[in-house]
Amino acid sequence: MSKNLWKSDPDWFEPWFDRPEYHVLYGDRSQTEANDFIKTLVNQTVLGENGQRILDLGCGAGRHAAAMASHGNRVIGMDLSNNSIASARSMHADLRDRLDFREGDMRNIDSYFDSNSFEVVTMLFTSFGYFESDEEHSKTLQSVRRVLSANGTFILDFLNLDHVKQNLIPSERIEKGGVLFDINRRISGGWIQKSIEFKDANGVRHHHVERVKAFSLEDLTEMLTLAGFDFIEKFGNYQLLPLAKSSPRCIIVAH
Repeated sequence: MSKNLWKSDPDWFEPWFDRPEYHVLYGDRSQTEANDFIKTLVNQTVLGENGQRILDLGCGAGRHAAAMASHGNRVIGMDLSNNSIASARSMHADLRDRLDFREGDMRNIDSYFDSNSFEVVTMLFTSFGYFESDEEHSKTLQSVRRVLSANGTFILDFLNLDHVKQNLIPSERIEKGGVLFDINRRISGGWIQKSIEFKDANGVRHHHVERVKAFSLEDLTEMLTLAGFDFIEKFGNYQLLPLAKSSPRCIIVAH
């Protein structure tokens, strides 16, 4: 175990998301799961079909972006990780007539897109909350509001802080894809932290600490309201059931 188990790196996500072991650890998140969630959003008319302009921020390997494009929408997936974007382009090449992937930082989306460029913007599977300051998070949400059309929809899929507090597993060892991961978790200083240690195929030891802001529903609602969103719906899981303290997710649909 590392002597500095909870090392602090404000840009932790840049090197970690580019590691192949990141995709090994989280590789059980299937395309089927993403397809089912997007289908539920469409069936409940949260998300449209056939021609909506959609921006998926923090798209990773593109499973949700691909699902949205499969419903006939024109989708751009953006992620900071070059490796994730390369994987997304390779995995979803069959949809390239309506699906594009770009490397970029969600904190700077104003520099990539004009105002009113999209009917929908998504941040799915906890792709928000990574930045050092609350100001960075607030400015990101303000930029989302600017690139959305006047009646556009923003879908934010975040952790449910109450559920995390109730179900936190302090430490465990997991084997996946031939890699042994030593994982420790805590909530400290306003962050939900996850320390991950492993050896790569060459026997070199690596240590990454994930940090996500411990935003409550009230925190998120306040930031969204200040960013210019004035109608907010809340759901507690990928079946879009009502949000409760025991719900695994905090999914917000804002207009």
